[in-house]
Amino acid sequence: MSKQRIIAIDGPAASGKSTVAREVAKRMNCIYVDSGAFYRGVTWKMIQEGTNTKNSVLVLPVLLKSKWNFKICNGAVVFTIDGVEPGEALRGKEVREAVSDVAAMPAVRTYVVNRLRKLKKLGSLAMEGRDIGSVVFPKTPYKFYLDASPEERAKRRHAELVAKGETEKAQEVLESLQRRDQKDSSRATAPLKIADGAYVIDTSGHGVEEVTRILMDRIVDLEKPRTDKMINPVWYRMTCAVFGACLKVLNQYKVLGITNVPKTGGVIIASNHASYIDPPAVGASSRKMRMTHFMARDTLFRNLLMGAFLRRVGVIPLDRERGDVKAMKTAIQLLRDGASVALFPEGTRSPDGTLQPAKPGIGFLVAKGNAPVVPVYVHGSYEAWSKHSGGLRCKPVTVIFGQLITQEEIRGLGSGREAYSLIGELIMKRIAELKENFEKGLIHE
Repeated sequence: MSKQRIIAIDGPAASGKSTVAREVAKRMNCIYVDSGAFYRGVTWKMIQEGTNTKNSVLVLPVLLKSKWNFKICNGAVVFTIDGVEPGEALRGKEVREAVSDVAAMPAVRTYVVNRLRKLKKLGSLAMEGRDIGSVVFPKTPYKFYLDASPEERAKRRHAELVAKGETEKAQEVLESLQRRDQKDSSRATAPLKIADGAYVIDTSGHGVEEVTRILMDRIVDLEKPRTDKMINPVWYRMTCAVFGACLKVLNQYKVLGITNVPKTGGVIIASNHASYIDPPAVGASSRKMRMTHFMARDTLFRNLLMGAFLRRVGVIPLDRERGDVKAMKTAIQLLRDGASVALFPEGTRSPDGTLQPAKPGIGFLVAKGNAPVVPVYVHGSYEAWSKHSGGLRCKPVTVIFGQLITQEEIRGLGSGREAYSLIGELIMKRIAELKENFEKGLIHE
């Protein structure tokens, strides 16, 4: 029996998710599901019944008395409501303008989400929508978020409408999309957002074939078999548990955004480095998601007991005095095999706790490892144990994991030596943004 996949493809209107989801479903033998059609179906039924689509009190009677039947037609889920298949009426202007209000109603979202989840019994699904990865199937590893500029999306939508014979002006389409974006992003129930751990793809200027290839390549990466021969799981988990317990007691340590770390596939965890605490804090934080390889200076391995321990927990020895080709090759191969590798782009601990520029070799490793990057900011570690503190202090430490920096975004910086410094700058910029947002109180539990 083949493996069941739930491929969640989210994004705003006209981002290309419908076309890409259909293509992915066809190529990966999945059933295509347009979750938006379910909300449009409820909207259509309310209009048919003459019900005010802005009145949430009136929607429940419509939902309770309507009978929905589902079937698979040409590889996609279609439905009838009270024996009628709405068809193209779901895409009509009246439904299009009202669906955001209807979809924001808690009763409607509960009704539709329950039915979407039941479709899992049909087999593998390629489901597109606005909250598939964040609400409907938050545990699926196959989470994607497609986006494009409002102008690009309006251009696409206008072309679709013109092809159907509609006469809306391009500016009207843009304004309609912007209103829809505002409603979808600001609604209280299941707002449009990038799901934790989702792989973001900017579809601006890219054709369906290219976006489909990027998405499918990521699925292949996620499904690469992992054999962490370098890590002894018992030693690793025990070590991380001890570090975590000590940090909890001594430093009131907290972890935010941990679900941004994908559970499978090659990934780089890139953190600032201000303290001795940073490696154990990052390792202890990410252990519930996956085991991670760290790098440490090779002199630590000269002690037989320390060396044996470090090897058991998957640490890669690194000669910091010279360019260590062997360590780089080891890390790159681990990433290509689907492992998680932690890096500290600044190279060594910050002398004063401020963020330092990234070392040139980081960009090379990220580019050659061909894996996305999770930026991490460790707050408070400098105050807890800096180069000059003279020992560990009982100061609070918080580890914040940010949104994935995708390989598509990294490749967009160019290739070769010129791109390596840009990659390092991008990573440190994202870490700086995490620091700023956390200190402003914008990131919290």
